[in-house]
Amino acid sequence: MRDRLSKLSTISPMVWALLLGLAILAIYSASIGACGPWDPWETHYGEVARNMVVRNDPMDLWWRPGYGPQGKREGVFASKHALPFWCMALSFKLFGVGNGPIDEMVRSPIPEIALRLPSMLMGLGTVALLGWCVARLVHWRAGLLTAAVLATMPQYAILTRQAVTDMFFVAPVCLAMVGWAMAWLEPERELKTIGRQVGNRGLLEIPWDRAWIGFFAVFVVGAIVPLAVLHQHVLDPDTIASVARSRRKSTATVDDLRTIAQQLSIYWVVVAAVLLRSMRWRRRSQCWMGVVYVAGGLSLMGKGMIGPGIIGLLILVDMLVNGRLHLLWQRRCELAIGILLFVVTCFPWHHAMAIFRGESWVNELIVVNNLARFASGEQKQAVGGFAFYLRTLGLAALPWSAVVPPALWAAVLAYRRRAQQAEPSAVAKSGPPPTLGADSLHRLALLWFLVSFGLITYSVTKYYHYLVPCLPPLAIVIGIWLHRLMPTPARDRQTGEASAPESKPVGDRLPIAAALACALSGCAVLYMVARATLDEPAWIAHLSTYLYTGMWREGAAPADRMVWCLVPFGLGLLLWVAHKGRLAVAGMLLSALLTTTWVIDDYLPATSENWSQRSAFRYAFDHVGKNDRLLSWWFYYRGETYFSKARIWVSMEPDRQKLREFVDKHRGKGTTFWVMTTARHAERANAHFPPDLRDHIEIVYRNFHYALLKVEVP
Repeated sequence: MRDRLSKLSTISPMVWALLLGLAILAIYSASIGACGPWDPWETHYGEVARNMVVRNDPMDLWWRPGYGPQGKREGVFASKHALPFWCMALSFKLFGVGNGPIDEMVRSPIPEIALRLPSMLMGLGTVALLGWCVARLVHWRAGLLTAAVLATMPQYAILTRQAVTDMFFVAPVCLAMVGWAMAWLEPERELKTIGRQVGNRGLLEIPWDRAWIGFFAVFVVGAIVPLAVLHQHVLDPDTIASVARSRRKSTATVDDLRTIAQQLSIYWVVVAAVLLRSMRWRRRSQCWMGVVYVAGGLSLMGKGMIGPGIIGLLILVDMLVNGRLHLLWQRRCELAIGILLFVVTCFPWHHAMAIFRGESWVNELIVVNNLARFASGEQKQAVGGFAFYLRTLGLAALPWSAVVPPALWAAVLAYRRRAQQAEPSAVAKSGPPPTLGADSLHRLALLWFLVSFGLITYSVTKYYHYLVPCLPPLAIVIGIWLHRLMPTPARDRQTGEASAPESKPVGDRLPIAAALACALSGCAVLYMVARATLDEPAWIAHLSTYLYTGMWREGAAPADRMVWCLVPFGLGLLLWVAHKGRLAVAGMLLSALLTTTWVIDDYLPATSENWSQRSAFRYAFDHVGKNDRLLSWWFYYRGETYFSKARIWVSMEPDRQKLREFVDKHRGKGTTFWVMTTARHAERANAHFPPDLRDHIEIVYRNFHYALLKVEVP
């Protein structure tokens, strides 16, 4: 067995990366079309993106629930920022989704793929980015393990597969922190340039280096392209004609479009200034800092002020703790040009919408949906104390949550080794030497996790999915810990390329009694999380939603099979205590892959039948006639709008008078009503519909959450 394991260690890192990538991609993709879009909030965000495609409007996040009593209840979407909807709308456009027949959203898996693909690309791209960064600064094996850990955390996997805003916020935050790490934790070097100098100014010499090209690509995609699209949109004759037809007199007028077009020109001046300055960069750290600033702007466009807030706080804490505060006044930090980069990335859309929709839009987006959620809370079920996210972490990072204590302790040891490193003044000139990059990243990841966790815990509003920004740094901490459980690979022993001078793996530095205590505690964590999940299987679904009460506590798939997925991890913990590093890590990875496969490809498809309205609408479209009508009665979850493409009569409350009027309007026409409602309200329908219709009411589809009524109108 030992000989076989030794042969595995000689396999090329690229082969391991390819195998891991294919395995994760297969797990994530296998059932992406099998799960109907969920309420809440995939269907809401999907409908906003679909409206952008239908109207060919990348600026105004406008939508309507349908028609009827509350059909025009919403006309402006001001709860989220634009980046997620740009990506979803672009995906819809590329897949040809949005402008088809009324039943388009339920007839094939293409809408689900188009809706979720941008989030999945963000999530998997972040996995690859963190793995690459750890591989550069620590070791290729640590990078692969970090990627595997992050990709197999259930909450991260679910949110990567969901069309929600979280990945569009987490990915830029991770990009910013990777940029910060690459700027200051690797040895500094001069950029390669092309051209020639003129005197001492170098005016004809410009950077042509992979670091600068990487910054330029991020800047073009993150800032220049959105600005160009917005500017073209407000100048487009079709946009002007459409706004003119609305005949609004206070906001969203043609004059507003002209004002936006004029003021967006300011940002092109900023773009030119940034590009000219970037051509004068001569150090690699300047390029990576440029990436940090663009990523900060993208994080705001992804989910709001929490993005740049986390990035700024993390960088400030790292500078204070690790003695890098001097970077603020160094030219290599490029703070002045960084502010311009941030502004040109996230201000243009906000600037345009503030002019177009006015003060009420600004107040709802910034004050109500950003500041108020953090400071004063949003909903009654979204509350909790310090232990709220500790308990959530047990499931969100399962099964890796079982090794969080020893992994964090190993990261703490990196601070104890600082006394043996170079003086800060020497490191500041050129960055830490290669052998110290591993400990430096270890310390940064620990700070990243603690600061992120502390920030979301401090927030008054507490939702399960708010925990996800803490998972990437935790994955780095665990990935490095797993790497150091195992001996140096044979390839590195032969070439002398071991990344850090270690006499013993960090994971083995715990006394046997402490390691045994950690292993038994880990097994206890696995048991408690599994027990809680068996008692309430909906807990897994709640990792990506915000409704945890009432009917949403029922209808989730059973979690019995999850127990068997966790068994190899328990064995891995015992093997760790026995100093069987390779076997321990193999058992843990096997357990994580099994757990994620069960969650993604078994639990989610089964649970989606109760969280999604897709099957009910598919039944309705299979039987709907020419004169039939779709109704949404006594509920409001947005899925009814998404699947019907807003061609539905919407009544949020059981208004008997409005319902009677709608019934009378369709009498004698051979019309059948297909009424979407909740399962509980379906039982009360007889008391609300006109007396002569009560014998014609039939429940034709029902699950734990929803019911579809067939009501024939005589």
